[in-house]
Formats: sequence, structure tokens, C-alpha cells
Amino acid sequence: MSKAAEMVQGEEMDDEEEDTPNIVFNLEEDLNRKDQLFSFRKEESTPTKDYHAREQQLLQEGKLGNSEFSARLRKVIFGTFDGQPACLIVFRVDFATVKKGWFRFRNATIEAEFEETSSDSAETVDDDDDDDEDEYNGPTICKFYPELIRGHISSAAQTYGLGFEVPLAPVGGAAISAHWDITGPREGLHLIHGRLMGSPETRVKWTMNENEVSKGGIYEQPMFAVIVRQSQDQPFTMSMKIKATTYGGLPVTGRGGSRILFKPSKAYQQLGKQTAKSTARVTGGSFEVGKQQWISSQETPKAPEDLSVADLEALTEMRSVLLSDQGPGAGQSISSNVN
Repeated sequence: MSKAAEMVQGEEMDDEEEDTPNIVFNLEEDLNRKDQLFSFRKEESTPTKDYHAREQQLLQEGKLGNSEFSARLRKVIFGTFDGQPACLIVFRVDFATVKKGWFRFRNATIEAEFEETSSDSAETVDDDDDDDEDEYNGPTICKFYPELIRGHISSAAQTYGLGFEVPLAPVGGAAISAHWDITGPREGLHLIHGRLMGSPETRVKWTMNENEVSKGGIYEQPMFAVIVRQSQDQPFTMSMKIKATTYGGLPVTGRGGSRILFKPSKAYQQLGKQTAKSTARVTGGSFEVGKQQWISSQETPKAPEDLSVADLEALTEMRSVLLSDQGPGAGQSISSNVN
């Protein structure tokens, strides 16, 4: 096991002991889609299989707006990757809603983007999009996790009812009718898929889909890892975009999440430690959210770690979680009828 994995093992403890910032994304509903869903369901005389009374209440009363997405850094290690300065970032996203227990998201996307900056504040990131013919020396993603994880396969025996009726006389006569059932297999699984975006590759986007057979929603607290190669001693920022779709098809977007400013050791030493908080979750540098800075609690700096050998599965445990006996869709077999 790598040193990075050893440092994280056993850290998934009580959230009351968290010592890194919780970045909150308030939910913004797609109002046009919300109106369409509400109008459609209002016209229905009886609920259909896609109708969910509790989500209808959310649509009517706007209670979904009281929920939120959140993200929290779990580990930040400044080291090297193939001999060049790099930073390993492990973070968790929380999709648990206020109505946890009976409300779910059926899919979601999480996008992380990394940008160069020479600013000393995470709130004053240079967003100038002017063309620059100089060679790009900003951060680039060299590794990420998970790339692709397929969860437990759930099977369903789905029965379709078929029938026909043929009249033997033009009007009011006898008819020949028949009806039969056809049962066929249907399978579903929980899926997480990531891919790099941009040129150079400065963005990574993960897509999560629930198991469509067990319909238990997406995994609510996924962990992600990214290794970012950066210029020597240059700070860089990370921003996130989080979107999801509810059980009934309502798209929601997380808004207001703060950018995170990452600084290698020399960069943060120049600022001093007067206002910084210490944490064991960062090694070899610091990061900032808003006006608060977090630095390593280690008094003696360690030699830069070789991040190219970091075990990202050991750091996130996503494959282990999704394929465990308690993973989404584990041991479920379902029957359904379609007439």
C-alpha cells in the first residue's frame, strides 16, 4: 500500500470531527421543466407508475430548494508525478437531501476544472479569456479516479401482456380475441464513468447513473481523486459544477460553491501562518477557501511523495463500496408487469 493510502486509511470517521471546509452548493431548479412536470401531473386523474406523491409535494411547495449539495476535501498531497511537480486531491460529494430516506436522484454529473492563477486569494481568480499565444504552463490533469465502475447487476423478470381482437362481422358480430404474456429478463446496474475534457486537459467530468432495476438512487457520498501536474511553485484553482436529476425528471443544479486555491509549500510559506488552520489532510503545501487558509499540521516537511504510484482506489474505496454486500442493487431480484 502506498504512503498516500496509509495516510487516508481509517479517516472516514464521524463528520463532527471534520477539519476541512464544507463547500455548499445551493440547489437551483429548472423552473421551465418544473412547470411542465407540474402541469402534466395536475392533469392526471390517477397516478401513473412514474408519479411520486412526495416529489409532487416538493414541486408544489418548493421544498427542494431547502436541500443542497456539498463537497469536502479529504486529502491534499503536493508531490511529484513523473518527476514534475504535482498535487493529489481527494474529495467527497454529498448528495443527501433534506428529505433523505424517501427522495432520491437518479443521475448526476460532477465536473472539476483546474485553472492557473497568480492571485493570493481564491476570490480573485483571473478569469481573463484573452487569447494567449504563449505555451500553456498551467495545471493539467494527468490521472483521475474512478474512470469506470460498474456496480452490482440487478435482474428483473419483466412480463409484457399482449393481445388482439378481430371482429368476424362488420357491425355487432362475434369476434376472435387472444391474450398472452411474454416474460423477458431485464438488467440494471449502478454506473460511474469519468472522462477528461478540454485541450489541454484541465477538466474531468464524472457521470453517475442509478441502477434502473432496483431504483435506489445514485450513491449519496461518492469519493473522487485527481492528480494535477502544475508549474513549479505556481498556485492553481479548482472549481466544481454539480448537476442531478430527481426521481420524477426535475433537473437541479448546485450553485454558489467556492473555488479552492491550492499552493505548493514555497507559495504558502511566503504568506506566513498567522491566520492559517492546520490539518493532517494536507501535505507539502496549503489550500484556501474564501479567506481561510489550511496548512499541514506536520512540523517537519516530508520529502515530496511520488504520486504516480498512489493507489487511487485505496484512497477513495469507490469500487469496494459499490461492489460490497451493501452496495446499490446488491442481491436484488425484481418482478414487474407491463400491460
